[in-house]
Amino acid sequence: MNGGWEQVAALCRAAEQDLAGLTSVIVEQIRRELGDYASVPGDEHRSAVEGQIGALLAGLAARRRPSALDAARAREVGARRARQGLPVELVIAAYHIGYREVWNVLVARAEAEDPTLAIRLLRLVNFAWTWVQSSSAAAADGHAESVRASQAATVELGHRFIEALYVGEAVNEETALLARALAFDPDAAFCATCTEAAGWDGPSLEHLREQLNRRGSAYAAVRGSVLVIVSQHDGAESVHTARMSELLGERPIGVGLRRKGLQGAAASIVDAERSLTVARRTGRLSSFESDWLAATLMPHRHELAPVLASDAGSRNPHLAEALAAYAQHGFSVTAAGDALHLHPNTLKYRLDRWQQLTGWNPRTVDGLQRSLLSIQLY
Repeated sequence: MNGGWEQVAALCRAAEQDLAGLTSVIVEQIRRELGDYASVPGDEHRSAVEGQIGALLAGLAARRRPSALDAARAREVGARRARQGLPVELVIAAYHIGYREVWNVLVARAEAEDPTLAIRLLRLVNFAWTWVQSSSAAAADGHAESVRASQAATVELGHRFIEALYVGEAVNEETALLARALAFDPDAAFCATCTEAAGWDGPSLEHLREQLNRRGSAYAAVRGSVLVIVSQHDGAESVHTARMSELLGERPIGVGLRRKGLQGAAASIVDAERSLTVARRTGRLSSFESDWLAATLMPHRHELAPVLASDAGSRNPHLAEALAAYAQHGFSVTAAGDALHLHPNTLKYRLDRWQQLTGWNPRTVDGLQRSLLSIQLY
């Protein structure tokens, strides 16, 4: 080697002799800067770092670029980190920390041995950067391959799970195994949500699954014209429905009751699909807890048309609004008027006008019930 390269190579070989100590420093630094690495077993982490740094120092000493074997090892590390749940950006950051620490050690030893050696060490910059780029890129590829494989497996399990709930196999042991594989507790409470399937392609559906699983266990799948979400959560129902609205946007949304066990999950899907039929007509989120009667009767709307059908609500939305306020405020004309900023006489007139148009007296239980159901169903 010319131009004093032998000294630089010797510096790298000397650092390689202290590989165990250097590895410990790097592993400690990675775990200090990247807290999520605590999930990686210590011995396995040290072994991986030692292999990477040993190959780097040997390559720098020989002025050799990363080989196919070096790339394969980095891909395997990236895949392993993906299986351990680490995001790819942390994996790449760990590589950068490792190579940074190696460079700092080489510079410190060069300055202590011979100040001019530190200058000659700059010749290694391009080689060192090649190792950083090659290794981190290979690790990212391995990570991505593992994530894709895991996602494909999860999609297969998820679709089998949803289908089992639909076809009445909730009590089967295989369905319980599928639930556990998807991080569900088969004996805990489930809640289903349904919306329109249109617009949910592969990437958007995968993004939705990621968002859902940040706050509990959940799985989303398209079945026919409906997007079905089955989830487990510990929060209040109001928090859950608000979360669904946030994630699903301006779409009709039906939310089922929170029901216990896998049979409960299947029943909650039925709740959610029935509530979705109400949401499609009202243009708002519908929960079975609040709209259970309309949701249950919606499949029978044609049978019930002779006793409930009327276009009075759609033709006179202000009358429908008055009816809803009257029902929601204790059947008090004064309270309903205050809620709508109307004089009590005005609200009374609207109730009377509704009775004239429909023949249903909203001041009676039967008349009010028919009126509200007619607005919701027709």
